[in-house]
Amino acid sequence: MNDAVPLINLIDERLASGNVELPVLDETAATIHKKVSENSIDAEGIVSLLEQDPILVSEILRMANSSFFAGLSEARNLKEATVRLGNKQIASIVMSISQKRMYSASAGLFQTRLRQLWMHTSVVSLGARWLANSLGYRTLADEAFVAGLLHDVGKLSLLRIIEDLAQTESTNLSDEVVGATLLQLNTSHGAKLLKMWNLPDAFVSVVDQLDAKQFDENNLTLVIVRLVDKASAVEGFSDFPDPTLALESLPETEILNLSDVDIAELRIVIEDAGSGTKQAA
Repeated sequence: MNDAVPLINLIDERLASGNVELPVLDETAATIHKKVSENSIDAEGIVSLLEQDPILVSEILRMANSSFFAGLSEARNLKEATVRLGNKQIASIVMSISQKRMYSASAGLFQTRLRQLWMHTSVVSLGARWLANSLGYRTLADEAFVAGLLHDVGKLSLLRIIEDLAQTESTNLSDEVVGATLLQLNTSHGAKLLKMWNLPDAFVSVVDQLDAKQFDENNLTLVIVRLVDKASAVEGFSDFPDPTLALESLPETEILNLSDVDIAELRIVIEDAGSGTKQAA
């Protein structure tokens, strides 16, 4: 196989046949996110759900006390963290932990690539939250964070499918071919996956339009994630780094009315987030 087309065809055939194991969203994360979005659960209810998973609780406390979520005092237990941060931020943290588990689940052919992809995803989510808050869109901050977590989920699923194909098919799995395949299928496959998970259309639209030349300029969450995704590539925290990209001239920068100082601050935040993610890995 000399290019990505045969691999893409094999993936399409496998998906069409249904003979493929797609990632399943963690039930606790899905339940909490849905109930918080519907405003149908209180802090006590969230704590009750989370206490069923002690490892999840420890991760929540670690993240809640990190520099990106820290408040005036340290959260010493789950109830304190939930009350201090609020239901929406706790729901977004739980989603982050569930996504990290997905990226770290593979010990196969693409383990290194998946770790790199998780670093990028984590950086984009943190950067998107910071940018939304920095621009005064505080009500969008948690949505931007979760959208950042989910923006490349198509790549996660595709890498798992390709790993499986490597066991049964004679395919060219060079970095070039795999990369081209991910770029071509990521957004369409990711959007379908989010629909399968019954996540809100707000997240589906971000994934679906992530790389589109024409996109909804009024969708601020989409614009924020697109910009932070590209800024992460400039800083090298990406599976497709691009240090030559001029952030100042991007349409997303113009839409958000960012100054050169704003862009410089965003790059610092991304650098800090990337360094923190490396240390936590």
